[in-house]
Parts: sequence; structure tokens; C-alpha cells
Amino acid sequence: MLPHPDEYRNTEATAEMRAVQTLRQAVAARLGGTDPDPQELDRLVEEEISAWTRQRVAAGLAPVPVADEQRLAAAVIAALSGLGGLQPLLDRDDVENIHIHGHDRVFLELADGTVQERHSPVAASDTELEEMLTTMFARLGQTSREFSPAQPIGTLRLPAGGPLGARLAAVREVTDRPRVAIRRHRLHHATLDDLRANGTLDDPVHQFLTAAVAAGANLLVTGGPFAGKTTLLRALCHQIPRLEHVITVEDDLELGVHLDTGRHPLVTAMEAREANAEGAGQLTLDTLLKQALRHSPSRVVVGEVRAGEITAMLRALGNGATGGMGTLHALSAHAVPDRIAALGQLADPPLPIEAAHRWTASALDFIVHCTRRDTRDSRERFVSEIVEVGALGDAATPDLTTLFAPDPDSGRARPACPPSPPLRARLQEHGLDPTLFHPDQRLPFGNGGGGPTW
Repeated sequence: MLPHPDEYRNTEATAEMRAVQTLRQAVAARLGGTDPDPQELDRLVEEEISAWTRQRVAAGLAPVPVADEQRLAAAVIAALSGLGGLQPLLDRDDVENIHIHGHDRVFLELADGTVQERHSPVAASDTELEEMLTTMFARLGQTSREFSPAQPIGTLRLPAGGPLGARLAAVREVTDRPRVAIRRHRLHHATLDDLRANGTLDDPVHQFLTAAVAAGANLLVTGGPFAGKTTLLRALCHQIPRLEHVITVEDDLELGVHLDTGRHPLVTAMEAREANAEGAGQLTLDTLLKQALRHSPSRVVVGEVRAGEITAMLRALGNGATGGMGTLHALSAHAVPDRIAALGQLADPPLPIEAAHRWTASALDFIVHCTRRDTRDSRERFVSEIVEVGALGDAATPDLTTLFAPDPDSGRARPACPPSPPLRARLQEHGLDPTLFHPDQRLPFGNGGGGPTW
């Protein structure tokens, strides 16, 4: 009998994987290189499994239960698609990250923050895992790419794991065994209401961000790794009025605004593209951002910026169109201007620090900082700070005013200081309660960073 995946021992799992490989080869031979429709593929797989089970019985082995045949069929189809033993992991809604350290060391990082070791390999050997990855890079990306000893590092968006797919990063040769990290994009339909319900936002932050999007403020969402930046940015995008032309520009299509055509029928989603195996065809974020401005956008939304393309993002957010948004890794909201200046040095040509500060002051209205806090039993992600970006100050850096500061006990964002009068007027026109920053509602420690008093 085929064991349940979570009850595998490595030897049993390897035996099943060999059966899957045998059946995959038999079905592939019958397909002859053609691409069948799903019903035809299901029929061929069912026929080969029936023949295989008859051979087992003829050899004196126990019959295979129907449930195990069904699981075997799913594994064969997954192997034919190139995902193999990864498919059942990508199908689990509770999985957030998958860490593979060699074919037989698999760890699942769950949405609640716990880590689960999976006692079944994803391939029969490290060699087979590398072959599977090589096939995936050749077949599943936008372009056919090489993953080999000569090109041992790569990233890929997988067409599995949910409507937005999943992002895979893999290395070989430079590590002792092949290592793979896969991130699933779970909360693809999350709205600000959903984030308020799950504790990411409190009511005052929810109200402020709703008004900020409606008022067309330029927002930069910041935070550390896996702090919820993309999820919050996606929720902010869902607040954009229905018939605005939104252009999203990303390394990987993680936002998924274009998938919800009922809520956002007018979206142009642009995805960067790596060079193919011949080194041609690369499209960078910088190139796409320049093209985006030629498409008459109402808003430009930029996925995570990691290097010199920060200059293109600042141009896109400061080109006169309102309501631009993006994400950036940063340790705190107040560290963002220096972080932008540092990334500007990676541009070609480098952006002078003075110009980076000037562009930051003109392009951004608010910085929304997210925090991730893990304990033994839980994981929390929440907005911890919102900062207004003002004009250049005496130090030739943008003045930052903390509007929402971390609560001393919970760390969650609490009202600390009202926005500057022009921004406050814009926000109130779009639904912000004028009493939100009343002294009785604010944190008791000053005005949160040198901004105007009430």
C-alpha cells in the first residue's frame, strides 16, 4: 500500500517516486511530445496506472487502494507538469514558505509562524531534484533559462500555489546540496477590511489609509522581510476607484490587481523578465517603469524595489500623477530617505545623494511601515508607524513627521500627530474624521517626531 505523504519513510517514499517516474515516462511516451487537454491527460494517466496495478497483482503484490491510486495519479500529473513532488506542498493553503535543503530535507513555514518538518522527500535524490529544477527553469518561466553547474543560481515564478503562483529561488554548486526556497502568495484577495479583521490594522490606521488612497496620496510601504508589505500594498490597491487606469510594475507578478477584473477592469500589469539561456530578452523594472509612463496611467504601483531602479520609481511617483505606491525594504520609516539615497548610488548613472533626497521629498506623501513579530506560538504582522514626508529641511534631507507611532506596549501604530494642513485638508475631503488626531486620541508622548501640533 502506498503510504500517506506525511507518513513516508525515505525508502518508501523513494519507491513511490520511482513508480511515479515509471508512469510519467509511460504517459510521456504515449503523448509523443504533444500537449493534451486535461481530460485526455487524465485518461492516459488512469490507463497507465490501471496497467501498473494489474502488473503488481500478477507479481503477487497487494492491490493498491483507490485512495492511493488517486494520489499516485495526482503525482504523475504533477511530474508531467514539471512540479513533481512540489505540487502537493504548493496546494496547501496553510503553507507560506517552503524550504528544501536537499531532496529529503523539507521544511514548511506555515501562516501561523510555526515550522513543520516534512518527512517525505520531494525527489528520489539530489540529482533528480536538480534535474527537476533544470526542467522547471527551461519550461515554466517567461523565457527558457538555464539552471546548471555553469548557471547555478536562479529565480522563477511558478504557475502553481494559487492564482498568483509562487516564487522559487534555487541554488546549486555554491552550496553543499541543492537549496530551494519557495514563497506562496496566500492573501491575494485581501482588502483593508480583511487586514483590520485579522489584526494587521486598527480602526484609526484603516480610516487613515482609506482616505489616503482616495485622496491620491503617494504611499511607500516599508518593512523587513516577510513583514506583510506586499499584502498591505495589494489591499491598498483594492481601494483604488474602479475605473482608474492602474499600471503595476513588478519583478514577479505578486500583487494580482489585474486578476480581479470586476473590481479593477482597467489594469496594465507589467512583469520584468530575465534574460533567456542565450543572454537575450531581459526587461528590467527600470525599462518597464519608463514604458509605464507612456501609457497614460492614473496611478503607477511598483512592486519591491531593490537596487538602482529606485530612481525610475521616484520619477514614476513624482511625474504629476497622483496615488502612486510601492514597497521597499527598510528597518524603520525614518531610515527610508537614507535607504533611497543608498539605492540611488546603484543606478546607472548614480543618483547624487542630494538629488535622491530632493526627489524623495517631491515624490512621496507618506511612508507606512510594517513590522513582523514572531513568538514561539504565533506570528504577528501589523502596521507600526506612518510618517509624513515633507520638504527638505535644514540638513538637506526630507522632514519626516510621525503621524502614527508605535504603541509602547503593543508596538502597533497609534495616532501621534496630525498631518500638515494641506494634506489634512485633502484627507478630510475624502472621509478622514477630523477628530482622529484629537489630543484625547493621541499617544501621550509628544507629537511623534517634530511635526506640527494640533
